[in-house]
Amino acid sequence: MKKYFLGIVTVFMCLSTSAQKKDKVLFKIDGEPTYVSEFTKLFKEKDAAILEKNFKEDLQLMVDYKLKLKQSKEEGLDTLSSIKKELSKYKRDLAAPFLTDDATLENLLQEAYYRTVNRIKASHILIAFKGNDTIEAYNKIKDLKAKISNGADFGELAVKYSDDKSALQNRGDLGYFTAFRMVYPFEDAAYKTPVGQMSDIVKSQFGYHIIKVQDLAKSEGKVKVAHIMIAGLDASKKAKIDSIYQKLEEGEDYAALAKQYSDDKGSSNSGGVLQAFEKGRLPSEFEDIAFSMSVPNTYSKPFKTPYGWHIVKFIEKEPVQSFEDAKEELKKKVLNDVRGKKPKEVAFAKMEAKNKLEVNKEAKAIFESNKVYNIPVDSLQNVLFTINGKPYLQADFFKYVKNRRAKKPLDYFEEYKNQQLKEYVIDHLEDQNEEYKAILTSYQNGLEIFELMKEHIWDVPAKEPELVKAFYEENIDNYKDKGEKFEDVKGYVESDYQDKIQKEWMESLRNKSEVKYYKRQVKKLEKSYK
Repeated sequence: MKKYFLGIVTVFMCLSTSAQKKDKVLFKIDGEPTYVSEFTKLFKEKDAAILEKNFKEDLQLMVDYKLKLKQSKEEGLDTLSSIKKELSKYKRDLAAPFLTDDATLENLLQEAYYRTVNRIKASHILIAFKGNDTIEAYNKIKDLKAKISNGADFGELAVKYSDDKSALQNRGDLGYFTAFRMVYPFEDAAYKTPVGQMSDIVKSQFGYHIIKVQDLAKSEGKVKVAHIMIAGLDASKKAKIDSIYQKLEEGEDYAALAKQYSDDKGSSNSGGVLQAFEKGRLPSEFEDIAFSMSVPNTYSKPFKTPYGWHIVKFIEKEPVQSFEDAKEELKKKVLNDVRGKKPKEVAFAKMEAKNKLEVNKEAKAIFESNKVYNIPVDSLQNVLFTINGKPYLQADFFKYVKNRRAKKPLDYFEEYKNQQLKEYVIDHLEDQNEEYKAILTSYQNGLEIFELMKEHIWDVPAKEPELVKAFYEENIDNYKDKGEKFEDVKGYVESDYQDKIQKEWMESLRNKSEVKYYKRQVKKLEKSYK
């Protein structure tokens, strides 16, 4: 009920907060105006959820809403801790899109989509960091890059020097991959390197890489299959998979055989069914068979991969999605990935400029060393930076880094500064963005009116059971066809009792306030209904 009710109230409030000062006044309640535009936007929209299609009823509906809103303010419901808590959470959730640069995000989505529908094949050599020493790793990868440029074999150097131990078997060949399969710096460098060429030196959290791109190909979409797997490659395993294949040929159920025999316990209980996958996710031998099939519920002959023997059953193929169909899922992945920092960083840079964030370099310098922890916090009272003149002290940042036991306090400065900027922007977003203000105001008033209705209408039957029973006794004839006893019809009685007290309550609200209609505007609107 609460979600539905708040939706109705949001419609009202988004309209009322968007009313322009030049609008004609439709009515006033104790001097507070409601404008014609508020009414027409709500009740003349073809998809209005609460359209009564009767002018007088629609007009009364809006007046009653405004009366309830006025009453909620008079009762101080905006001061309830429960409302403040819920509003605070909603405020931050609502602000999230306003703290992301739309153009940067759109570019990343387009980039991710291209890298989803185009798979890339590459090899790499990794030189891992040793502790905090990155110079030694960089010099080593630089030397290897020079050797390759002078004709040395990439694969041989990968086997000999790469800290990715899989290079001993694959000579550094990673096969095909698409967006989000590799860490972003690696993915970005690979896709920006032309086929047949070697990348510049790439730094990731694992170390330094050089990448050789071998191919760029269109994605074939995804395939969904089931499989029965017998782990191992010796003769007894081959005999076992052949015996299972024979059972299938004799008509036994594939899912039952997968559950009974498959060594892939992650899929056996579901009849061997795997999640749909694209090329580059599984061994090439497995993918070649799976993607070559096209008839649902047919199965392959036994074949082997490095992990054992398999029989694959084809279920379906999933074609490559359009950008619009893939956009929401891509958005989630982008924002949850390291690349998702980009649109936020751009947004923060714009916020800094717009909100005049100024850093006190002298006050900041004291945090260049962890010796700052030996300074009494009472001595750290200089202004570290200001946002539109609002000061943020050294002591505040000191507490922030001390709780994180930072060896290099300044490593956390940008994080802290952006966090404070974010909080400042959220707190002042209502003053800077009309759309945000309208939505937030509507939600707040919706919460207040919901509490108002609970207090005066919805929770009353539970608080006044004796009055509900008396109401039943007075109107017992209305319930004879629904049940013999009060308990049989209690739900009907409570609903009718709520209707009764709501009518009485609304009448009292109407009587306590002066509603002044502007007749000329009322007549114009009424005429437009006909």
